Amino acid sequence: FDGFSMIGLLDAGSKLAKLEPWVRRADLVDRKYRDYASGSYAYSVVLGWTDEAGEPGSWADFFDTAKFPGKRAFPKAIYAGTLEIALLAEGVPPEEIYPIDFERAFAKLDTIKDDLLFYDTYGQGQQFITQGSATMIVTANSRAQQLKDQGGFDYTFEDAILYPWGAFPMPANAPHLDAANALIDFMSTPENQAAVARELHLGPIVSAAFDQLSEEELAQTPNSPANRKISFTIDTKAAAGQDADYAKKYADWVAA
Repeated sequence: FDGFSMIGLLDAGSKLAKLEPWVRRADLVDRKYRDYASGSYAYSVVLGWTDEAGEPGSWADFFDTAKFPGKRAFPKAIYAGTLEIALLAEGVPPEEIYPIDFERAFAKLDTIKDDLLFYDTYGQGQQFITQGSATMIVTANSRAQQLKDQGGFDYTFEDAILYPWGAFPMPANAPHLDAANALIDFMSTPENQAAVARELHLGPIVSAAFDQLSEEELAQTPNSPANRKISFTIDTKAAAGQDADYAKKYADWVAA
């Protein structure tokens, strides 16, 4: 679960099990929720482009179809970050993104809707890029790195939409809670958090893991100190409060 989704469960009164005291806590999780969230990771939604696109580098460029013509691969069901992207491109200061102004965000998205090629899965989005159907894409940083490794493609963490932590919520009365706690503790060690970052380009939520990554690996990690500075970090509490409206309104907009 993304952090905001877990917060939504707690705020809705869902009975979740606290981690056992002996389970390692994730110090990059919002302090209020550390007893419920560990072992997961961070990720970013980034702007990527093919060599044919030229040299875009900002969300404003993504919306500039005159300067950067061509189809843009855009998520259909995976709504993460889409409205934040639109508002940043519109020039809304990061500190004023929340609460999301739905009307303004969708009005901005409307300006390029005819240039969007919607994908159902991240894999399909990658396919649109590799087969030349689109020259720019909004996608998860891990998928963008895979495309970059294939050549002819680049991406940026500048104003990336950073989801700073996730969770594996456990129902309070779930069976085998001891085993689940043991697994989460295992996944929360700096060594295993670093291994996930190294292999999957996902961000540790245990800060000691960064010390085990090389400079090259840190450059590909969404929440490394350098990348975090240039990213837009999701306000997990604010996002939780608007998530239901966000998801419904985005689905309605795509279908319209």
